[in-house]
Amino acid sequence: MAFLQSIILGSTSFLLGLVFVCQIIDIPLLYHTHLTEASLESAYAFYTMWYDAPKAVKALLHTALGIPLLAIVSKLHGWSESAVFFDGSCLVLHMASIVIYLTIHVPNLPVFVKSSNLSPDMPTYTEEEKQEAVRVLSAGNALVGFCLLGIILMQAGQEYAKRQEEAEMRKLDARTARAGATAEGVVVGGDVQGKKDL
Repeated sequence: MAFLQSIILGSTSFLLGLVFVCQIIDIPLLYHTHLTEASLESAYAFYTMWYDAPKAVKALLHTALGIPLLAIVSKLHGWSESAVFFDGSCLVLHMASIVIYLTIHVPNLPVFVKSSNLSPDMPTYTEEEKQEAVRVLSAGNALVGFCLLGIILMQAGQEYAKRQEEAEMRKLDARTARAGATAEGVVVGGDVQGKKDL
């Protein structure tokens, strides 16, 4: 497995793990018919914790989001048939994850978090708007999870296709070598028979 592929899989798996952690909070918001006060308060507290996280944690998350993009572009630079299909698909999926993060997570987090770090100029939102924002953010997490899972599957598919191609090439080389040895044996046998006839 190549170094760049390891970077992509490692960073993507880390982000996917974070999405799975968020599902503990998101599942009651997305799939339960009636929202309870307890599930909403849990969601507010959980995402406030992330919003108030130290800058080092946020930098780590943004680094984990940016590194796979650079690795995918570097792999795509080879422009082979495999890179165009698999890495091109990964690039689309990762860009979709970034777009979802920028258009859903970033605008909706300040709507409902109970943080002292919020700007005093922030408008006041109603409870319905807060509930809608946290549910939209939960749906965004699910979409990001599907995109990240797609990246992992594409990288695994690329590795599988590469190994299958190498196995086919080994079989072809062995078949060619056997055919060459057979042809050489026929030629040598013909020379020996010709000498006997003389």
